[in-house]
Formats: sequence, structure tokens, C-alpha cells
Amino acid sequence: MCMSQPTAQTWEQLYRDEFPRLYRALLMVLRDRDLVLDALHDAFAEGLERPPGHSDNLMGWLFRVALRRGRRSYRRRMLSALRSVVLPAARDDIASALDRAEVNRLLGMLSARQRAIVVAEYYLDLDQDEIAQLFGVQRGTIAATLAQARARMRAGGGQDV
Repeated sequence: MCMSQPTAQTWEQLYRDEFPRLYRALLMVLRDRDLVLDALHDAFAEGLERPPGHSDNLMGWLFRVALRRGRRSYRRRMLSALRSVVLPAARDDIASALDRAEVNRLLGMLSARQRAIVVAEYYLDLDQDEIAQLFGVQRGTIAATLAQARARMRAGGGQDV
């Protein structure tokens, strides 16, 4: 069932409720804080100016639009390599900080496409069909990409992922 076009209030509520989650998800993929902030704000602005025709999966839509914008900006800047970003610890215990560092290290071993798909599945809790729809590819492509990413992370981490 297709829901109606999102309203300004819908976008405002989504911004308040989901901005931090989307920010962290995009940061795991794009790995540049300024790039993520710009891309995410641009995606919200685009949603207000030219909203999608339905509000079935606005989180996924925002993720995809921000990801595209971020990648475009990244290419324009012509960065030579992805910078490693460790999410800031908010008074966490040392084990939690080490876990985040390890996740970032393992994600850094993946291609940008693999990172985006892994983050969409594990962090945004999207299933393979939803990810395939967001990226405009077949479900089998998503399954294969996830299998390759897991294998690469497993080899780099020395344990099951």
C-alpha cells in the first residue's frame, strides 16, 4: 500500500527522530564527517523541495539520496584515499570503544559499495529486498555483495562475521 506524499511536518519529525541514526549510518559508509553532514542536509532539503511520491520508506530514501550526494561530492574533491573515522565515545567503557574501532577497521577493508550495503542491512535493519530496491539492483546482487563483504571482513578480522 502506497502512502501519501510526505508533509513538512513529516520531514521535521523525521529530522528530529532519525537524523543521528542516519548520520552515523552514512558516516560508516562515507567516512568523512563534513561530507556526511552536507550530504544529509542536502537530502533533507531535497525531500522538502522535491519529495518522493510516497512515504513508504523515507529513511531508506534519505539514506540513498544522501549517499549519492556524498559520493558525488567525494569524487569532486578527488580525495586520494578514504580517511578512517572512529565514532566518538560517549562515556562508553573501553570494550565498547574497542568494538567500534574494530567495526570501523573492518568496514575500512570494504569497497564503498560493500560498506553501503553492509550498513544498510546491519545498521538500518533493511532486508535484502529493500536494499535491492534502494540501490536499483537485483536481490541476488545484494546477497552476493554481502557474502563477499562478510568474507573480506572475516579474513581481516580472523573470526566469524
